[in-house]
Amino acid sequence: MNYTIKTFIKDKNETVSSVANKLKLSRPTFDSYIEIYEKDEIIPKQIYQKVFDGLFADDRIPTDVFKGRLEMYEMILTKGRRDEDIDFISRRADRVSKLMNRLRENIKYEEIDKDLYDFIDVIIQRYSDNAIYQMVQFFLRLYGKKDVNQTTNLQMAFFSELFHTFNELDQNEIAFNYLDWDNYRQTCQKARMKEEMRPENDRHKNEQENLRRQLYENRIW
Repeated sequence: MNYTIKTFIKDKNETVSSVANKLKLSRPTFDSYIEIYEKDEIIPKQIYQKVFDGLFADDRIPTDVFKGRLEMYEMILTKGRRDEDIDFISRRADRVSKLMNRLRENIKYEEIDKDLYDFIDVIIQRYSDNAIYQMVQFFLRLYGKKDVNQTTNLQMAFFSELFHTFNELDQNEIAFNYLDWDNYRQTCQKARMKEEMRPENDRHKNEQENLRRQLYENRIW
């Protein structure tokens, strides 16, 4: 190792104590693990060997990736999850960092920025819905992110319909169906009403929670 971990941490705008705290280690234990790792020896606890590999094996790791991984490691160490989760968490942190970098590089206008973030939020929240899931799968194959040959019979039918529709849209040949439009419009209006009611529902839930807390603490008797 041609660099020291403590210097590396400072270069990432973190302190050694803060990193130790996030990794749920005392400062003496963290220092001892650093010493072991810098000697190319194995850290006694396997989970921390994997954490150190994810954070400190490569000094070229970008700051945002380092901070993303550190945040994810803090989460799983707080929850006491299993060692096997570390590799998955590292990959997920890297994906999140990559996505955020891509957004920062390409989004230049506020309104587009808001629409895209809202859309991504919808995808994340509703990804378990079959329609959303299949739409995502369609575009992943369309843009070469997944192999189109790995497609079920149901997806083949769905994807071919979508491709036909988007082709018509690109060629300005799509036919207008008023009944379909009216069904779509009504569905959208219901969703909009539900979305607009959410802040009020959240406020009501918060008031109920505060009331329960006050009752529990004997503050309103």
